[in-house]
Amino acid sequence: SCRKIVYIAPSKALCEERYEDWSRRLSDLRLGIRTAMVTGDAEPGDTFRDIASSHLILTTPEKWDSLTRRWTENFVLIASVKLILVDEVHLLGDPSR
Repeated sequence: SCRKIVYIAPSKALCEERYEDWSRRLSDLRLGIRTAMVTGDAEPGDTFRDIASSHLILTTPEKWDSLTRRWTENFVLIASVKLILVDEVHLLGDPSR
């Protein structure tokens, strides 16, 4: 499987914004880099299929937490993540979330 980058944003709206921007920019570069947005809306089977076929995965903290809690079921996919980027990291411990 290919090496993957996970981008974690505090909200689905921010994931969508980054997904649209980065998908367009990466497509323009013609490097074959595939992006996927994985949020709470997706079915589990679709989620892992999207992760498997993508290089850059955009997700929320809650969704990434639920995915990694089941890491033994998809060890190869989780192990292929080589970089995790956390946007708005100061919000992760916010009790209002």
